[in-house]
Amino acid sequence: MKPFSTIAIPDKDILEGRLTMDVFAADLWEVFKGRAKEEYQDPTIFFRKTYTTCGLKTLLDIAEKRLKGEGGDPIIQIQTPFGGGKTHSLIALYHKAKELGANIIVLSGDKLKAGKEKPILWEEMETQLEGKIETLSGRVTPGGERLREVLEKHQPLLILMDEMHGYVVKALGVKVGDSNLASQTIAFLHELTGAIKTLDKTILFVSLPSSNPYKDEKSEELLQALQSILGRLEKVYTPVQEEEISSVVRSRLFSSINENEAREIIEKFLDYADKERILPEGMEESHYRERFIKSYPFHPEVIDILYKRWGSFPTFQRTRGVLRLLALVVHSLKDSKNPFIRLGDFDLKNDEIKGELINYIGQEYNGIIAADITSADAGAKRVDRSLGDAYSSFSFGTKSATTIFMYSFSGGLEKGATISEVKLSCADLSTPSSIVVEVVSKLKENLFYIADTGLFFANQPNLNRILLTKMDGIEETKQEEKALLAKSLGKEYFEIYTWPNNSRDIADTKGLK
Repeated sequence: MKPFSTIAIPDKDILEGRLTMDVFAADLWEVFKGRAKEEYQDPTIFFRKTYTTCGLKTLLDIAEKRLKGEGGDPIIQIQTPFGGGKTHSLIALYHKAKELGANIIVLSGDKLKAGKEKPILWEEMETQLEGKIETLSGRVTPGGERLREVLEKHQPLLILMDEMHGYVVKALGVKVGDSNLASQTIAFLHELTGAIKTLDKTILFVSLPSSNPYKDEKSEELLQALQSILGRLEKVYTPVQEEEISSVVRSRLFSSINENEAREIIEKFLDYADKERILPEGMEESHYRERFIKSYPFHPEVIDILYKRWGSFPTFQRTRGVLRLLALVVHSLKDSKNPFIRLGDFDLKNDEIKGELINYIGQEYNGIIAADITSADAGAKRVDRSLGDAYSSFSFGTKSATTIFMYSFSGGLEKGATISEVKLSCADLSTPSSIVVEVVSKLKENLFYIADTGLFFANQPNLNRILLTKMDGIEETKQEEKALLAKSLGKEYFEIYTWPNNSRDIADTKGLK
């Protein structure tokens, strides 16, 4: 079968290793200022690399209708988890409004200072529209009528607000008379939504987090206040649905994909999977085919595990986090002969890939990965060598251990793999999948940090490690005692096995029967 990189052509920056991780951090303010990277600043390149999800298409359609004075909702709230695509959606709306010739206001809360001497939101709005602060000057919110007066003159008008929760948290510490800037900002948003409702060619899109990232009581109150104000009029949209992640990833990481050749590869895999009975339990072949077509060159499990399990870590940036990690994986495998990419193919020796994962699970796993998977004398490497010449080139020990590692972590309770899941991510089409059962059995005997109670890694040593530590402490005299005992017993009547570590260490000979 052809290598995946000849069927799904990676983006040029990925192939050349020039893709820095910050390229996936969309920044609306930088686009507004004309300083963003080309893939965000240039609308043609931006939309070519953007998969238009159902949610994003809806947002663009709503904006166009409203800006043309054809009705529609005046205030839209975009609510996503961390890294869920909201800033990307705001940039798409920015480019769409430019195309339609509309005026645009961009208020990015993480870029605007909330200080006594700094322009505040309503002053910044007037500056962007008229180049000066006149009608909306002052530290106290200007009122709905004055807001309407300024906005009406500049229709059609798109207003984009990003990171507003972070802004009001900062504004809490800025005194304004007997009040504070956070309270004034909340009042301003109340007046702004009322004014926009009366204008037929003005629309506001505002992003809010789906949960409080700050975790303290006061910031939670502010988030609820924002949601309450916007909740009077807004419609809430989520730009990326779970089932669309595969398409988003493909559009962003690959410049082109030969769908016919991809289907040929997928059919060969499905023939093997059907014969070996390794498809997920309860899943019809037709459904798995559909999922694989959408995710190729990645196995569906790659997207599932990263988005659902790793994505459940509070700091994992969902869509953005998946893109960052898979860009590194694609680059590491671009010269391989792999027809597709599975969890077992992730190279944990690669410092960048390993570093992305370690960020979420703790630095102690650096040593654990080395001890059990990647170093020359790691348990997984010993298993690779133990399989003999027929299987040594497949690295089944390393691939199986890597798969188990990727299944081991989540921000919730779910962790660990089944033997069927390991087979699906490791078995080679030229070998029976049953070899993976033997491999996993050997891993449980050789790895120091695989759990005794299931197929997952932990940061506490298992019995293998504890026993090895104890054995290392045995004095040389006891080794001599063992040799003396074996010599004394002799082999005249029986084969002697002194303190075997495992039942498999005892040969199944005719004499013992």
